[in-house]
Amino acid sequence: MTVQADGTPASRGPYRAGRARRQEILEAATDVFARDGYRGGSLRDVAKSLAVTPGAILHHFGSKEQLLVAVLADRDEHSRDAAAHHLESHDTAGSLRAIVADNEASPGLMRLFTTLAAEAVSPEHPAHAFFTERYDRLTRFIADGLDREHFRATSGASNQDLAALVLATMDGLQLQALMRPGFSMSGAFDVMLASHGMLQSDEDRA
Repeated sequence: MTVQADGTPASRGPYRAGRARRQEILEAATDVFARDGYRGGSLRDVAKSLAVTPGAILHHFGSKEQLLVAVLADRDEHSRDAAAHHLESHDTAGSLRAIVADNEASPGLMRLFTTLAAEAVSPEHPAHAFFTERYDRLTRFIADGLDREHFRATSGASNQDLAALVLATMDGLQLQALMRPGFSMSGAFDVMLASHGMLQSDEDRA
């Protein structure tokens, strides 16, 4: 049996090919949904970009709704990977800055998020529950992280209110970045953090 450097079994054969195909489908669906939205983008569009049949996509994801949720989950995983180092050291502000920087370098993912978030306002949209749960979860994550760090905003805002403001700022900056070429999301986000005392110097963090 082939093993990887860490001693775990290496994926091979049909399993590895299946994972690779799933990732290809996720990337193609990300492009389609970012461009056309969920309702405008069809399985046929995704399949056509990969030169496969819609049935081949359903084989891996079961339905268009399941594909959408998988695309959104993959997008969030991308953000977690970008912030992993800061999350391990319980640096909430650092993790948020890393996510903003990663988003700034990934315009396709920003386009996907802004397009689907706007659509998902409708309770009938298949991603409505995903976004509702996501905002609740991220608000708790940010507020809890700030609480653990005994952070108190210089503006006097509670950590719960600050968490909501942080998310609103991140979403708004993504929209501006897509509409204004050359706009610095990271720079604007740092201004917001600094205004609440969240942006520390290296000496402060030492």
